[in-house]
Amino acid sequence: MTGSPLDDLPAQRRAEVVAAVTAVETAERPVPHHAFRALAEAPLRLVVEQMLAQAGRVLLRTEAGYLSGYDDAVVSRFAEEGIGILPADDRAVLTLVVLFAVAIPRAERPAAAGFEWTQAEPIARALLSGSRLKERVIDAALQRLSDARIVARSSRGIAPGPQFNRLTKAASERIFEELILLAEPMGGLAQQIRRRRHARSVPTPQEYP
Repeated sequence: MTGSPLDDLPAQRRAEVVAAVTAVETAERPVPHHAFRALAEAPLRLVVEQMLAQAGRVLLRTEAGYLSGYDDAVVSRFAEEGIGILPADDRAVLTLVVLFAVAIPRAERPAAAGFEWTQAEPIARALLSGSRLKERVIDAALQRLSDARIVARSSRGIAPGPQFNRLTKAASERIFEELILLAEPMGGLAQQIRRRRHARSVPTPQEYP
């Protein structure tokens, strides 16, 4: 077995794979599959996936194209080791942004399939002032989150940033469920989430001792 997925490819194909990996690792929005041969052709795309896997990352496919993100198992391990955890103030402000921009609107008006976090309607900065956080704390956290592209700020307001495009489906669902439970704990969606989680926690007959 070769040491690298690239080893068995001719030079031109290696270059195409490297270009595709670089694109999905650095782009803020999904890279169209037709933009790179290594994304358009399944055999080369498999090599792209293998290259990403060596770094603990996965290839994410959306309707618009491809991006990369961390594998869920790697994220869990990082969290256990305290790696990549946002400071408490940043987490609090980010929660408010996603709560107002995504969770509450979606609880009131369930979105169609294919919804993306970054499609959220930007919210006014004033909405964040209703929390217990001090204004200077909010502003400092927003600056750090904006610098990291976790939130996006524009003349229209504040919304989830392009880093949300790099969430796996499982990670996205977990975050959304927690936000729904927080935003509208007695609502219909929250009840569905609890029923689904309860069903997953109940052993099947084969699992009983």
